[in-house]
Amino acid sequence: MGIKRYCCHIFFSAVLLLFVFASSPALATEQYAAETGKGCIFCHQESTGGQLKAVGFAYIKNGYQYPIPERLLKKADALQTPLHKTLRFIIGYLHLLAAVVFFGAIFYIHIFIRPVRLIGGIPKHERILGVSCMITLALTGLYLTWARISSWGQFFDNTFGLMLFIKILLFLCMIALGVIAITIIHRRMQQDVKRQKKPRGGDDVTMANLAFFDGTNRKRAYVVYAKRIYDVTASPKWDKGRHLGKHAAGADLTEALKGAPHGPEVFEKVRYVGEVKKTGDTAQGLSGAQKAFIKMAYANLVIIFLILCCISVWRWGFPIRLIPETRAEAISGTTCVACHKKITPGIYHDWQASVHARVDVDCYTCHKTSKANNLFSTAHLENDPNPISVVVTPKQCSGCHPKEAAQYAKSKHAHTYEIMWTIDRWLNDGMNNATERTSGCYACHGTVVKLTDGKPVAGSWPNVGVGRRNPDNSLGSCSSCHTRHKFSVAEARKPEACDQCHLGPDHPQIEIYNESKHGTIYHAEGQTWNWNPDDLLWQAGRDYRAPTCATCHMSAAADVSGTHDVTERLSWELQAPLTVRPSEFAPFPSTTAWKTERERMKKVCLQCHAQQWIDAHFFNLDQVVINYNDNYFKPIKELMDSLYKTGLLSNRSYFDEELEWEFYEFWHHEGRRARMGAAMMAPDYAWWHGFYELKHRFIRINQEAEKLQKDRGGSIFKKFPGRFER
Repeated sequence: MGIKRYCCHIFFSAVLLLFVFASSPALATEQYAAETGKGCIFCHQESTGGQLKAVGFAYIKNGYQYPIPERLLKKADALQTPLHKTLRFIIGYLHLLAAVVFFGAIFYIHIFIRPVRLIGGIPKHERILGVSCMITLALTGLYLTWARISSWGQFFDNTFGLMLFIKILLFLCMIALGVIAITIIHRRMQQDVKRQKKPRGGDDVTMANLAFFDGTNRKRAYVVYAKRIYDVTASPKWDKGRHLGKHAAGADLTEALKGAPHGPEVFEKVRYVGEVKKTGDTAQGLSGAQKAFIKMAYANLVIIFLILCCISVWRWGFPIRLIPETRAEAISGTTCVACHKKITPGIYHDWQASVHARVDVDCYTCHKTSKANNLFSTAHLENDPNPISVVVTPKQCSGCHPKEAAQYAKSKHAHTYEIMWTIDRWLNDGMNNATERTSGCYACHGTVVKLTDGKPVAGSWPNVGVGRRNPDNSLGSCSSCHTRHKFSVAEARKPEACDQCHLGPDHPQIEIYNESKHGTIYHAEGQTWNWNPDDLLWQAGRDYRAPTCATCHMSAAADVSGTHDVTERLSWELQAPLTVRPSEFAPFPSTTAWKTERERMKKVCLQCHAQQWIDAHFFNLDQVVINYNDNYFKPIKELMDSLYKTGLLSNRSYFDEELEWEFYEFWHHEGRRARMGAAMMAPDYAWWHGFYELKHRFIRINQEAEKLQKDRGGSIFKKFPGRFER
């Protein structure tokens, strides 16, 4: 067989194996997406797979298990430099290339040559190729294993780790067989050939001693075709018993000739010796080393099939669970589900319809705690021996969602409880009592949750306020937007998720949104939008036609990353008495520049609007802010300050005089509506519910001030429901 045909066979064997190795990741991605509840885009740069993000490498490092510990996420981020990426590419490429070439060569030997024809010794080129591939596989495999496995236990607590462990053992067996074959068996086979008694003629040549006539050391070079022996010693194409550097003399070339570019007519040009002596079995008369070599060759073939089997189980799964579930948490979670299915069927069916249920995040996953934790519920021990917490906090959610929890913790939402007490003097000075605050303010702003033996104390619970202060010192409640126990992303993307808190005379964002063109389109077409796309990329145009609250303040757009910090993308603090930049908002100053955040918001707008349109909108908003600050708030604030300074208004308390009520609603109601209406493009709120009402209030405050100055003092409310009560 010619060298070109030999190379073709190697090439096609390699290509076949390449399809086995290279085609599997796409299918594997679907399995991982189903297991984690995340789309392909969560780990990959593209929705169809491909290059991994940092979280994808962390997922691999965690043994293909989700959730991912924070330490692995940080480590993965640190390994995303161009140098590390280049190194990974080179090492991965070499590992794949060595595996394809090595496996392809072994398949070639078994399919086209057959091990029995190499009993005279392993050819030099094949030895060099085999050793090179094994060394490359070993070195690159060490790096790739380090990149995927961070602890010994990860070899045994998941299917990937177990398959990798078995694959490593099989590879070590292959190395051991290779070392023995090259260092011991090869030498002994050569010695056996040399020790064989030289046959007297053609009738004495058998398949057992044919290898003696290999053309080396001045020996004759014989080949066999169709049981006929030919002497190719004098042929210039059989220099030193090698044909074109590939085929060796002392072998049966009957099968090999079928793939050659020529036929058996070439043997007419060489001397015919005779027929091979019939000895029955081909292996009859083989030495112990030669028999061992043949067995080892077939053992290597079996090992290769087992390695490919491991890869198939890893990539495509196995009909039965290979790693039995022994975690106490999982067993406890099963118990929770069985119990709550009976006693709280609404909770059970909510959870059953959630992504959590599809990825085996059960009750205990979220509610588990330790007995040393102050969230620990002693009463629940009567039902289950594992410690649980009734209150689930963002700190517990951070086990699976560390990035989202960290973003939320620094947002204005998480701090609304303290902001409320800072900015709203009506709470500080006792306008309402505890009952009114619990049923009203705290429902959105949050309470300070108190526990007794793990049971929430009435008055501080139930509560899902965005600024709730939890016993574990975390802030907020994820179920404010992702209501339990379905925790739907689609629900949080809809404006109704925000309207429980963002409505009414003081912050009517939902009413403003409904009046805007954005709201009009949503109410007309929203039921047809795709709220939960498979690739997790909620995109303008493809999935929705107009933005919701989440689109502008949280969702990803173009090169703007998604966030759970609603403080981002704001360039004005419109709820403040005097409109200021976010960094100047005393109750909760921002740490980023307002120009940076405005550019982010503009990029969100660019999904649907032209740059000129966007610039004009923000110019108009800035003019509205200047108009409110300079023409309305500052003059009235100066007037109020002068009344306090001259003693015409009392500093003893707040809300005990008519002007204090008027001034509070001046900025807290009409002032906010004017500014927010302009920001969200609701002209009726900007004018009729905003500036128009501000003018009325402006006049009333001035009239009341003139009356006070004329009468030299006004009446103080001595009796008021809930006053001074905390």
